[in-house]
Amino acid sequence: MRPSLLERIKSDVLVCEGAMGSELAARGVSFRNTAELNLTQPDAILGVHRDYQAAGAQVFQTNTFAGNLLMLERAGLAEQAAAIQTAAVGLAREAIGPEALLALNIGPTGHLPEPYGDLPHAPAVACFRQQLEVMLPLDVDFVLLETFEALEEVEAALEALRELRCQLPVAATMSFSNPQGATMMGVNGQQAAHTLAALGVDIIGANCGDQVGLREALRQMAEVTDRPLMAQPNAGQPELVEGRTAYRQSAEDFGRYAQELLELGVRIIGGCCGTRTAHIQQLARLARAGA
Repeated sequence: MRPSLLERIKSDVLVCEGAMGSELAARGVSFRNTAELNLTQPDAILGVHRDYQAAGAQVFQTNTFAGNLLMLERAGLAEQAAAIQTAAVGLAREAIGPEALLALNIGPTGHLPEPYGDLPHAPAVACFRQQLEVMLPLDVDFVLLETFEALEEVEAALEALRELRCQLPVAATMSFSNPQGATMMGVNGQQAAHTLAALGVDIIGANCGDQVGLREALRQMAEVTDRPLMAQPNAGQPELVEGRTAYRQSAEDFGRYAQELLELGVRIIGGCCGTRTAHIQQLARLARAGA
């Protein structure tokens, strides 16, 4: 039996894997939707998971960030949703083995929820429920809700989890794109921490977004909650290079930035957009050093 995630982070800083989408693009893989590759190019997904594990990652995520029904529908893949979602778990387990920790990765719907946009609450819940119904019974250790900007959308995902009587730990990380530590919808780190803790989330944190904003949001979270913190920053700010998005922060600079996050009390640390195996190697080095 694998050790409990919540027990492990009491004593150890755990290293999560890095980016999937930007890493696949860097390897020359093209796609309409990253989750589709679970069926069409499984070797590419296996390779990314395996390379991150070789770099020192201990916690992994199913390739389903874009694997919810509404995201798949936009790519004309709705009828394959269950097959794509199921394959993601099988590929991750094949790559990382039976002992490594695996998160069921849930990303936003791709639509703005009410009152910011036109996605009502009930269809949002139904979207998340479809993905969770397929994936919760499979070989996963916890649920990760990531890159959310609106608390209303997180609440919809959590409602779906409650309806399904989920017994797994739940982590939720929001994307703070404002350098003052706020999401696009104006949610700051303190508000996120208070709301997510009140909703029963076990691990809270930040991913993607702006590095300055992510650090500030985590600082605010650390001030108001005793829940374990999780961080998955980008490899710096995106730049447009020859018509393509590029992330140029070196692994060494990323490691120095990650050290600041660990000093705030982060217990699970990984990488988001632009991070590669060299960035995860830096995180593993910090974790080994007891940062």
